[in-house]
Amino acid sequence: MKKNLHWFLIGLAIFLKIILSAATYHQDLGAFALSGKYIAGEGKWFSFYDEIASKDSFGNMVIHRNDVVFNYQPLAYLLPSIVYLPFESIVKQTGELLINHDWISSQKSFFVPLLTLYKLPMILADIAIIWLLPKFFTKEKHKKIAQLLWAFNPLAIFVSSMMGQVDIIIAFLILVSFYFARKNKLFLASIFVALSALIKPIGLILIPIFAIQQFHQNKNILRSILIAVTGFAVYVLGILPYLPSASYRYYALFAEQINKSTYASISIASGTDIPFFFILFAAVVFFFWSRKINLAQALVAALLSSLAFTHFHPQWLIWIMPLMAIISIEIDDYLFYLVTIVCWLGILFSFDESLHLQLFLHSHLTIPQSIRNADMFKESVQMCRAGLIAILLWLITTNNKLSDNE
Repeated sequence: MKKNLHWFLIGLAIFLKIILSAATYHQDLGAFALSGKYIAGEGKWFSFYDEIASKDSFGNMVIHRNDVVFNYQPLAYLLPSIVYLPFESIVKQTGELLINHDWISSQKSFFVPLLTLYKLPMILADIAIIWLLPKFFTKEKHKKIAQLLWAFNPLAIFVSSMMGQVDIIIAFLILVSFYFARKNKLFLASIFVALSALIKPIGLILIPIFAIQQFHQNKNILRSILIAVTGFAVYVLGILPYLPSASYRYYALFAEQINKSTYASISIASGTDIPFFFILFAAVVFFFWSRKINLAQALVAALLSSLAFTHFHPQWLIWIMPLMAIISIEIDDYLFYLVTIVCWLGILFSFDESLHLQLFLHSHLTIPQSIRNADMFKESVQMCRAGLIAILLWLITTNNKLSDNE
């Protein structure tokens, strides 16, 4: 592919992301806009959780707002707020505007710049992945393919430009951690994956994998333990300033979403269940320890084991996609990357229309109930979910050509 054409396509993809960011809205964006007002606008860097709820002098929880909750870890709100800092006055004035869909019908204009502004941190993370992916390859052809695979990935566009969700930042931080692991800088890898856990704690399950990778390299058990301790310490230090907040402890520290991965399980006795997530994650650890799978496979399989057996939120699958792109290019087989996207699309349209057709401003499109109730529709969704489980099984049973080092 000619260089000029390549960069034209990349530019076109970024332009598409910006246009879609201005033309779509989901009310989850309101939490980032409001936290931006408290943090970037009012300087409440360590007390913004208490704006939602706090305890009174008698120790009773007092709810200050019923229209929004801050149920993510601190960096989910701090990182976007850093991007909002140059727009402090705008954020102070508009931070409460996007809490729900009412603002669309009450405004004459589309507030195009405003939607793009609040999605800007996510779009920047999306573009950062486009920039970082080529650094995993030496062949120019592979570098270009990596960028194009990501630039036009509908899942990435959905998460960053349409939903405006911080899961795209998690994907970037996990990719950075894998980059440092490939450079044999496993302390940095552990630190960056811990930073991703300070957005949503899923990254914590990857820290033991980096510790095992360290042991593979030099058989130094002490150094491997230090890798793990470093990662968990970064996470603890990150949440420490917020632990005194009753609102943080109630809404975010042990958020309900954390338990979703353990819903599906095998019942072995009355009241005794073994979650499929635990089974598959243990298998990933043992397979990686015995070198039956490589680092990239282990990371993706560990993340996918937390998703494949649960009714996951559609933006969560973005966590694995950068590494899936790398695996596909290295083994010269794009089937599993494409199948993952197709499965995600099928699952996406099984959700409420607010997550797809009605993301577009003023859209009231719906999927007819007759289609939703049709056996073919339900079975298609089930096949898509089964497809993700099949991909997980492929990851832990297939040897491939991907090297753990440059």
